Amino acid sequence: MKKVLPFILVLLLALTACGTQEIEETASPEENKTEQGANADKEPKKELTAEDEKFTKLMTEKNYDAIIKDSVSLKTEEQKNFYYLASAFIKNNEVQTKTFAETDYNAAKTDYTVIVNYLKRVKYVPDEIKAEVDELRKVSEEKAAFYTEELEKQPTE
Repeated sequence: MKKVLPFILVLLLALTACGTQEIEETASPEENKTEQGANADKEPKKELTAEDEKFTKLMTEKNYDAIIKDSVSLKTEEQKNFYYLASAFIKNNEVQTKTFAETDYNAAKTDYTVIVNYLKRVKYVPDEIKAEVDELRKVSEEKAAFYTEELEKQPTE
């Protein structure tokens, strides 16, 4: 049973990363950017719930496993939000400890793309970790782009 639980957790993370995103009917990207820019200052701050505060505290303590455990049901928006945040940081920690072969650009690209995809699903980032999340997003996007470029340079067989 002890060996099955980590396997199920890894499988769940992989399935979530590869899951389809919901299709939303919205305005065109140009209209969205204009509306978001105009309304950015007018939008009220998100009212924090007890769940937000609990998960924010766990995030600042870097207790990502507890967040995953408490939010894996994905029942509320807060649970989904913090599940994706914690998953991104867990995946980043895995990538940092992983050693890639010099030419294994595909594995590296995939790992960084998973982090970027998790962060794209996040709708709310607490102020306490905003800088850290922004840095993770920036670095992951840059590395995913770098490895994509390296893959494109490789000769096709």
